[in-house]
Amino acid sequence: MAQGNLNPRQRMINMMYLVLTAMLALNVSNEVLDAFETIESRFGQSIDIVKQNNESRFSNFDIAAENSSVEKVKPWKDKAQTVKDKTQELSDYIDSLKHELIYKADGKKARLYTGDLSNYKLENREDTDVGTQLLYGNEESQGLGYELKEKIEKYKTSLTEILSETDNGRKLISTIEGMLITAEVEDVDENKDWVYATFYNAPAISDLAILSSISLDVRNCEAQMMSHLLEQIDAATFKFSNIQVAVIPNSSYIIKGNLLETKIFLAAYDPSVRPTAKIGGSVYQSDEHGQIMYKGIQNAIGMHRLTGIVEYPGPDGMQQVNFEFPYQVGEAAAVISPTKMNVFYLGVDNPVEISVSGVPQEKISASCNGGVLRKEGAGYIVNPNAGSKTCEISVSAEINGTHQPMKAQVFRVKKLPTPIAAVSGVTGKTATKGELASSQGLVAKMPDDFEFDLKYNVTSFRVSSTGRGGYEREEASSGAYFSAAQKALFNNLQPGQRIFISDIKAKGPAGEVELATLDIRIK
Repeated sequence: MAQGNLNPRQRMINMMYLVLTAMLALNVSNEVLDAFETIESRFGQSIDIVKQNNESRFSNFDIAAENSSVEKVKPWKDKAQTVKDKTQELSDYIDSLKHELIYKADGKKARLYTGDLSNYKLENREDTDVGTQLLYGNEESQGLGYELKEKIEKYKTSLTEILSETDNGRKLISTIEGMLITAEVEDVDENKDWVYATFYNAPAISDLAILSSISLDVRNCEAQMMSHLLEQIDAATFKFSNIQVAVIPNSSYIIKGNLLETKIFLAAYDPSVRPTAKIGGSVYQSDEHGQIMYKGIQNAIGMHRLTGIVEYPGPDGMQQVNFEFPYQVGEAAAVISPTKMNVFYLGVDNPVEISVSGVPQEKISASCNGGVLRKEGAGYIVNPNAGSKTCEISVSAEINGTHQPMKAQVFRVKKLPTPIAAVSGVTGKTATKGELASSQGLVAKMPDDFEFDLKYNVTSFRVSSTGRGGYEREEASSGAYFSAAQKALFNNLQPGQRIFISDIKAKGPAGEVELATLDIRIK
């Protein structure tokens, strides 16, 4: 919105914009909602990228400590750790608001969703009341948007306090204030409150996009702080006190018959310095970047050392630095790695990685005895045959123009473990009548130590309980949810009584299975 002094024409344009916004709020088109949905997805991707980059920035403090002294780096690393912790705390809170908004918008559909909510597709995205009530509130109470505003302001204050201790932090303070604005907003009806202007009467999908936008701004503030604090370390910390030679090979493990290809250059690179290397009686010249390329065919298996002398012009004439680089030459070997565990399961795709050291993937062949093996992306998928107790993976590779057998490995074949039934919202073997009454029904979960992400859906079950006088009552459900008759049974339970949930059927990748009976005591 406009800020500062506005001319009459600009004020009129702003008023028309407000009217148009109000009209859109009454009947938001699918195109607009689709746009918000796309923006929300892009924000999520950007957050992940910035978060990963910030982790790399933080690791630079350890690199600086290795090149200099811990005493010089530690004060700035400690400040960076504070920034990192406070950023994570605020980001987690924003994520909790997004989750709560999703739950309130889509109800039980969202709460029964077992995947990552960052990938959840909002169903009631046009709902304008959910975000208003949750974030702005009503006449009786304020929404969580005011708590968010307070946390953002505290976050900015914590960064400002750190920046005030640096020589050139004032400009960055202004940048952060501009990225995380929570002040009153001009020309928003008669209410200039930031929470009102940001969340009031907006579609639920736009509220999610706004929260993601704030989360991205917080991560960008973290990035600015990490870079700024790293710059505060004495520039001399990053200077080399001694000239060293860097030796970068294509690999330190060389297959017999292949080339050892190595770049040798000065670590403290200067474009005006053109070093040379003397290796085994030969002289190798550097290129315009100061890099020296060495190549030599390796036919002898075992440990070797590449030694030589690098000469470079210095202030007092030609200087010499000795270097030594150890490397190993060996035969090609195949590696077969199941990416989940050391067994294959019937009825599911079992991902496997197959590689041969020093051989590109396109020159590797593999086959499976006891199952079907197929290529998928950068790896393979194994589907064991029904009745097989083992699967044997055989690998061969093309080396120096000939196809050579490399390795065979045997894996056990197992049936999928049976899921475990649980009442949603209830943990343990006891529950109150209220917990049972508020629960939606049953869920089927795989054991905690099972590595595959498999989903089973409960298809039917029975609930039984013994009432007063020894009279047993039983009610059935034809799905995952408690029926009305079953919930009525819960209402008549007394503390100390027990209910049994039996004949639980669930359907998954391997078909329908029967789950163990649940025994719950009323407390």
